Amino acid sequence: NLAAECAAERCGLCFWGNCLKIACCAQAELHFMKKIPTGAEASNVLVGELDFLHQPIMAFVRLSPAVLLSGMTEVPIPTRFLFVLLGPEGKGHQYHEIGRSMATIMTDEVFRDVAYKAKNGADLVAGVDEFLDQVTVLPPGEWDPSIRIEPPKNVPSQEKRKMPGALDDSASHSTLEKHGGPELQRTGRLFGGLTRDVKRKAPWFWSDFRDGLSLQCLASFLFLYCACMSPVITFGGLLGEATNGHISAMESLLGASMAGVVYSLFAGQPLTILGSTGPVLVFEKILYKFCKEYTLSYLSLRACIGLWTAFLCIVLVATDASCLVCYVTRFTEEAFASLICIIFIYEALEKLSHLRDTYPVHTHSKLDFLTSY
Repeated sequence: NLAAECAAERCGLCFWGNCLKIACCAQAELHFMKKIPTGAEASNVLVGELDFLHQPIMAFVRLSPAVLLSGMTEVPIPTRFLFVLLGPEGKGHQYHEIGRSMATIMTDEVFRDVAYKAKNGADLVAGVDEFLDQVTVLPPGEWDPSIRIEPPKNVPSQEKRKMPGALDDSASHSTLEKHGGPELQRTGRLFGGLTRDVKRKAPWFWSDFRDGLSLQCLASFLFLYCACMSPVITFGGLLGEATNGHISAMESLLGASMAGVVYSLFAGQPLTILGSTGPVLVFEKILYKFCKEYTLSYLSLRACIGLWTAFLCIVLVATDASCLVCYVTRFTEEAFASLICIIFIYEALEKLSHLRDTYPVHTHSKLDFLTSY
């Protein structure tokens, strides 16, 4: 009887100890569950060694719908993703590092979106490549692992990585790179791009003007006024010299004012700097010289060129030709800018050569009569 009572006492102690341990674990899980948002799903990473395998086997599984796997997670939440890595014996540390890396990738918000929406393995590889492009790697010899790295004060925004087309460049190595966003895609309809732009800008059209009615925007107004006025007056004076007064600063100021008001009202972007530029000055010089050589009316020809330019712009808008802008590289821009620079340098050297005819150099001058020349 005494032995039975001792055994029962020991069993009772064990029973109450197990109950106490289960109660403590349940209480810890309850506190942990309070920190997990509603609708959260788990990702389980499983790695291991098997003596009968000759090469590693890896699988990434997405469950649909998410399943509650008891005993897999510390808290009872459904599992959505499973990463399984099994390999031969002797490389357990490497498998553990791969599993830890995969768990780190699953904490990335952008890669989780890719994992939810991936249709094949290439999409997952593209997501991993994009994650590696954004990762900052610390070489092992440059920092002490025992020192804690302080977290950043401000976490950078991930919205740029979520933009459409962010993963298109690495989605497949066999497909061509996609340029631009939906604004530079053909619609296949007449004036389809213009209609889509109007629908996209309409909700913010009035707010662009209402937001400007603030004292904080006064500095921007003054800056834009000076930024628009300065080049108009400068290039207007140069145009007056180049066209013999046919187009001068007053005409440039009037044209820039009218074009600026119309563009600001109907283009959906009131904060745009408009004015004459270097290429316009070069074009006007060449056009005036052409009209002078062939005795043509400069202003009449200039009006015809403006009408034809407006007609061609309407045709380009109607056919969604703006989608070709995404194929214009930096090389094209720099080549055009170099051409304008060469033209200005050539004209400057030409004026220097004309100074020699206007003010010739006296090669046979006498020093005694130097002040009389």
